[in-house]
Amino acid sequence: MAASSKQILIQGSAVRGAYGIAALLFPKQLAAAGGMREEEVDLDARYLNRLFGGRDLLVAALTLAGVRTGDDARLAKLNLVAEATDSIALIEEMRSRGGLDRTLFIGLVFNVFGYATWVRALKAV
Repeated sequence: MAASSKQILIQGSAVRGAYGIAALLFPKQLAAAGGMREEEVDLDARYLNRLFGGRDLLVAALTLAGVRTGDDARLAKLNLVAEATDSIALIEEMRSRGGLDRTLFIGLVFNVFGYATWVRALKAV
């Protein structure tokens, strides 16, 4: 049996929310999980990761709150917009760095997973 759009939105939001909590509250551990040593994570990167985590928590919370309204297509599109902004950041950073490094590769994996999740939700509407 195929998952409903509501189920997909809830599951995707759980992943987005878990990342948001980790980025906001445990940025060192999150960086270590990505293979970075503590000395590789500067103060600005840690702060920006926490800000990004807050953004993901907000999007996840809005999606979960909206699931009750039945406006699943709009919620999926909201999340696709977040993925699009992540893609723009990824592409610009790849250009600045001259390629795809470990950090950007991890971001790319999350971005592709996100697109797959939200497109699946949109198709299930």
